[in-house]
Amino acid sequence: MRDSSANAGGYIMDTEAWWNQVGVYNKAVFPMQIVMLAAAVILTYFLMVNPSTKMNKLMKGFLSLVCVWNAVVFFLIFGRELPGTILGAPLFVLAAVLFAWDMKEGKTQFRSPETKWQKYVTALLIVCAFAYPVIGYGLGHVYPKACTFGTMPCPTTVFALALLAASVPKVDKKVYIVLLVWALPAFGKCLGALNLYEDCILFWTGVYALVVLVKKWKIIEGGIT
Repeated sequence: MRDSSANAGGYIMDTEAWWNQVGVYNKAVFPMQIVMLAAAVILTYFLMVNPSTKMNKLMKGFLSLVCVWNAVVFFLIFGRELPGTILGAPLFVLAAVLFAWDMKEGKTQFRSPETKWQKYVTALLIVCAFAYPVIGYGLGHVYPKACTFGTMPCPTTVFALALLAASVPKVDKKVYIVLLVWALPAFGKCLGALNLYEDCILFWTGVYALVVLVKKWKIIEGGIT
């Protein structure tokens, strides 16, 4: 395993220590990983089949819940010394608030993309988000030392950005940008930081979502106000 390290607010954690902490966390919160994955699969299916106002609110409520979980449980309780906590905790609190607020405002209208190629991209990204532990296993990360959907921020962000990019132009720019702030710095993982190569998925999801956002910026409903 590559002995890379990361720094967060002056605290340096090496690769082995990071993965050990992830293992402790996954054991402690089990079976929440299964609960959140099952909820996401069910909500995604019904949202794509019938993108109603009710399903939109349920998905936003779910995303708000998982963002709160990541901010409080992952970062502040179990991961106070993890690289990224100083940025991740406030970002995911903000994302949670924005998703919850949009249950009332309705700026984001989740739906299946109109073009065939974007349908395929969206489906691929969602599957990748759900399959993070499987992909990680192929890279040598055996559960519980694995990134899991819903209870960890990176696969959760992939999922949320995939849904938001699919729904452009009917999205809230604010929560979109908040999630991009977490996704794009993952480029360092592609270079070997923390031996977390599966986060290349997060980085390229961020790039894709950013391109979609920029192309439709002027016509997105309800811009940043």
